[in-house]
Amino acid sequence: MLGYTQEEKPDHYAFNFKNTSYHDAIALISEKCSLNFIYSDDNLPIVKKVNFESEDATVDDVLKTMFKGKFLDYKIIGSDVIIVVKRIPLDSKEGRLLPRYPINGFIRDITSNETVIGATIYLEDLEIGTVSNFDGFYSISVPMGKYAIKIKSLGFQELDTLINVNNATNLSVSLDVLNTKLREVVILSSNSELYEGNLKLSNITAVSPEVTNELPMVLGQSDIIKSLQLMPGFKSPNEGSSELSVRGGGTDQNLFLIDNVPIYNATHSLGFYSIFNTSSIKNVNTYKGGIPAQYGGRASSVVDVHLKEGNNQRFRVSGGIGTISANLTLEGPIKKDKASFIISGRRPYTDLLQIGQDNDVNTILFYDVSSKFKYQINKNNTLTASSYFSRDRLSFQNISSSEWGNNTGNISWSSLLSPKTYSDLTLWYTIYDVSNIVNSVPETSYRTTYQLNDYGLKYGIEQYFSPFITLKAGIETVAHVYNQGSITPYEDVSIINPTEPQKIRALESSAYMDYEWNINNKLKIGLGLRYSRFDNIENEREYIYDVDPYESEAKSISSQVIDTVYNNSIKFDHNYQTLDPRLSLSVAIAKNQSFRVSFDRMTQYSQELSLSNLPSNSGVWIPSDKYIAPLINNQISMGYLIDFKDQKYDFSIDSYYKTSQNVLEFKPNGRYVITDQIETDVISGDGRSYGIESIVRKRKGKLTGSLSYTYSFSLNNFKEINNASWHPTNQDQRHVFNLLTSFQITPQLQFSAVWNYASGRPYTAPIGKYYKDGFLIPLYGDKNSSRLPSTHHLDISLTFYRMMTKGKKNESSFNFSIYNIYARKNTYSYIFRSSQSNPEELEAVKVYLFSILPSFSYNFKF
Repeated sequence: MLGYTQEEKPDHYAFNFKNTSYHDAIALISEKCSLNFIYSDDNLPIVKKVNFESEDATVDDVLKTMFKGKFLDYKIIGSDVIIVVKRIPLDSKEGRLLPRYPINGFIRDITSNETVIGATIYLEDLEIGTVSNFDGFYSISVPMGKYAIKIKSLGFQELDTLINVNNATNLSVSLDVLNTKLREVVILSSNSELYEGNLKLSNITAVSPEVTNELPMVLGQSDIIKSLQLMPGFKSPNEGSSELSVRGGGTDQNLFLIDNVPIYNATHSLGFYSIFNTSSIKNVNTYKGGIPAQYGGRASSVVDVHLKEGNNQRFRVSGGIGTISANLTLEGPIKKDKASFIISGRRPYTDLLQIGQDNDVNTILFYDVSSKFKYQINKNNTLTASSYFSRDRLSFQNISSSEWGNNTGNISWSSLLSPKTYSDLTLWYTIYDVSNIVNSVPETSYRTTYQLNDYGLKYGIEQYFSPFITLKAGIETVAHVYNQGSITPYEDVSIINPTEPQKIRALESSAYMDYEWNINNKLKIGLGLRYSRFDNIENEREYIYDVDPYESEAKSISSQVIDTVYNNSIKFDHNYQTLDPRLSLSVAIAKNQSFRVSFDRMTQYSQELSLSNLPSNSGVWIPSDKYIAPLINNQISMGYLIDFKDQKYDFSIDSYYKTSQNVLEFKPNGRYVITDQIETDVISGDGRSYGIESIVRKRKGKLTGSLSYTYSFSLNNFKEINNASWHPTNQDQRHVFNLLTSFQITPQLQFSAVWNYASGRPYTAPIGKYYKDGFLIPLYGDKNSSRLPSTHHLDISLTFYRMMTKGKKNESSFNFSIYNIYARKNTYSYIFRSSQSNPEELEAVKVYLFSILPSFSYNFKF
């Protein structure tokens, strides 16, 4: 029996039932005890009678006697008594044979009517649950009966409701926003899996855009990616950078998605800020292990960003002003409850302070604009369209200037085909372009351009067969156009010869399947498979070499062109086909503990190589072809999770081992220039990375925080480098500590602090010197054989905000941050030059970026 849920001692009554029908007995108990019984007459015994006599009995006593040996059970909630059919465990042999009916619907925000991603829908009686997908939709099938359902999501009040299921049932609900802020900064969904009846298979990290605004900032800019870097396994390749290195992978191995559209460059200002404006972000999920088969094209991780849909109830304005930039967001209904829009923009204003000054001053400028429109065609069909545009501009007086940016767009049609079937069709494009000008000397001034164009079509379907089996499948095709760049004279007097390599075209097609099977409440298996095919479209010019530039025995040879073939027709030239299995298993060892293991095979058909030492915009993406094979990563990972004291504390530890094939690198002393024959300038090798990641967190209370530690190795091997010995990659950092703490001083005042420690990155040091044309030139030794000093810094912030209360339509917050409060001069790199005291000797000059750096930001919403 389920019995009372209250802690109070129940009242005692006198009962006298002799051959009383169940219906009459319930009516008498209801009248005597002032209780409201909720039940179905069809479930009550007809022949059997109630016989019970006592002068001093509780309601619980009489109900236990009435339902003893019957297929009925009850639960007392306040003054309500719910009578239900006794549950047969769904994972038992008998339970799996019971007929089931789907409960489905959408979870929405009651304020804006936006759908809620990742909400938990849990049926405690059956000990089963599910989560809402990226459109807020869920579906779960249960036997006929009446159930109590618990629905919750981070930042919203928990909702408990009752539902009577006797056929397919729609249950769409709206959640109310919490009137106090939760103190969880970064949520690892896996840690809450044990008590929600929904074991997670993926190593997934979800970042809260709202709480990111309370963390210490650099120059007043909140940054989703820098918040993510506080988690184990997600590293910054340089201090202050918003680029990502995940489990030893290169920064080009991360799949960044904005509303299902890939982004090639996810940073602003040479990597110091990410392109993601927190004001426009609805949800961010990242994967580093147990990656679903629906994701492909990159080899290490996924950062899946979904934009807000816009408030379809009322018009709202929000924005913020920081130390160097400002942002503004407008949203509202086009037609209430039917259509909505949101437009968000961000730009610095440092260039505005230079109005009236010489135009030749140094300039760093960036801006981005995102928009989204949503139209509810009917209860089963939704149409959305979103776009994103970003631009960066960097100039150094009359020396050089650079400009680069992203341009994306998509149209998506989501459809509920049946109570158990959900589909999504998306048409999208993404463009990334770069333009550089070097004009320090007019006679040798030049401009370079570079552009990538992708056009894609994707269709996915989700089938919820039962509470135990879910199938997700889909297909996608992408047309790639690689404009490998051009070089043209910039000034009229320039003697630079124009160069324009041919465009490279390719077609990438894929199909995927993700099958999730809950064997029981303690064991879940995921089987995924992704098939992909990469077809090169024959180039206008094809070069014939004296030796194959990519064969292992010829890699160190400068292959010579002996003939050129010109093609006038469009046809496929060469293709690669791969099958990427994804396997995962999650086991609930105990009520508060779980273990997971996964295997991921990831294929990447385009790799980025840097043409200079500058970050962010200085690389070129090189597609696979007959000479260049795709990058393939194989990773196995294992993890253990435990929580304590009602999820107040939790701890997780993960280990991984990853191997890489066909890692690209420029040849030693290669031509780092734009060329039509890039295959003659690159080499291919192997990689491996492995490590241990751990984190302990306090999630509840006025004082919250986390301590994470990563111990890892990342190594590469090329026959032409370091005598074919394994050497550290640029991303190799042995030890990384992150300490985050947040303290709620008052309901309106929040203090946060972050301390980061990272062991030094590898670099190539000189072992000697030589003279050329009268200049002292360093002679470098083995690649990455030395290490920079370790880095560490402490950042603090104080956030004052107005609490969200009913009846108020505005809110605001003010954040004051200090980056590197003890002014540690962390080494960014070394420059080797002639010593000023002794010109015949080399000296290493330490370059550092930041000392102590205060900043502020003010955010508002009306």
